[in-house]
Amino acid sequence: MHSIFVQIAAYRDPELVPTVLDLIANAKYPKALHIVIGWQHAGDEDISKIKDLPQVKIVEVPHTKTKGACWIRSKIQQYYDGETYTLQLDSHHRFTKNWDETLIEMYKGLKEDGHEKPLLTAYLPSYQPKNDPGDRLQEVWQVNYDRFLPEGVIFLRPSTLREWKTRTKPAPSRALSAHFIFTQGRWCNEVPYDPDLYFHGEEISLAIRSWTRGYDLFCPHKVVIWHQYTREGQKKHWDDHTNWPNLNSLSYKRVKILLGVDGEDPDQINFGAYGLGTKRSLHEFELFAGVNFLTRRFHKHSIDEQVPPVPYKDEEDFNKGLCNWTKYCIDIYKPDLPETDYDFLVCVFKDDINTDLFRKDLDINEFNNLMNQDKNDKFIHIWREFNTAVRPTKWTIWPHSKSKGWECRILENKITYA
Repeated sequence: MHSIFVQIAAYRDPELVPTVLDLIANAKYPKALHIVIGWQHAGDEDISKIKDLPQVKIVEVPHTKTKGACWIRSKIQQYYDGETYTLQLDSHHRFTKNWDETLIEMYKGLKEDGHEKPLLTAYLPSYQPKNDPGDRLQEVWQVNYDRFLPEGVIFLRPSTLREWKTRTKPAPSRALSAHFIFTQGRWCNEVPYDPDLYFHGEEISLAIRSWTRGYDLFCPHKVVIWHQYTREGQKKHWDDHTNWPNLNSLSYKRVKILLGVDGEDPDQINFGAYGLGTKRSLHEFELFAGVNFLTRRFHKHSIDEQVPPVPYKDEEDFNKGLCNWTKYCIDIYKPDLPETDYDFLVCVFKDDINTDLFRKDLDINEFNNLMNQDKNDKFIHIWREFNTAVRPTKWTIWPHSKSKGWECRILENKITYA
């Protein structure tokens, strides 16, 4: 008989109880589940419906004592007890009937195809608790690279898996989602969670640490589990902890050093068990996935969201496909744009000597759409994507009013690459 070590990190989440009940109710082998919950609570949550279930163990931590998602996941992993498989989740999910049998069949199929250590992972399609199951999205998502954050960490995002309706097997993946991992149970010992990471950087570092230890990443080719993304009105760790920026900054730096971003020397830190593996190299991963950490560039293959590996003849051919791709969000405080008759806003990115690198202005339609997108948001968010051989270090927004002409420029001189 197989067994599944289910890891659930929960932070003040009212969806925890329905998630666990749905997990068990839809499992074909519910007695094979060993569910460990890192329950970070404020003392006002009722989990009486699940706390005494034979499959469930609660690791109870007051929410004021926790140090972030990776810290609690590290605590949970310590309860691994030799189970055949492991499933890592958040605390807000829904499940298809016989989800466990489906994942095991996918895993065994990949093993039969010659993959020694398959790992299934994806940004799962969404559900909404207020209208469930009506709002469950019925399409397969994968994890893709979106951009390098200024701090040097890759920001990931979901996209629809190409041709998922006709696929008969899981698709190779270049990235990993922390809210859904299914693989052999020994992964908990072989790739232990780094408790010194906070949030951003968790997934890209975990993907590469797994891959360099011989794990092949795959996206399921059918819908198995759903995930709640927005969680509007729910408390997050950073809502309750004023020191989260310091934790996040240390985490960014740690990931930068681990992956050699901007030429950082990995020997600065003795990562020990939290470092890279030796079965495959970081550079081999870059060639597989289509990324270059030294120069913060993506290959066109990954920008186009194609399934890896990247096809290339040799490294020279691979390097020709690397793009100087920049994707950036400019956040403007709405009260800084008080007029009602703007006809356009200049939007330009500059380098550190004030040379224009890229310009794409906002016309009246884009501006009005952004202003009306979310009435409760105090900012508008202007996204721009462009190729550039030089990193932008500044941006300028310069509004033009029909009645008052040019207004004061809104300047940003804080695009830093820490």
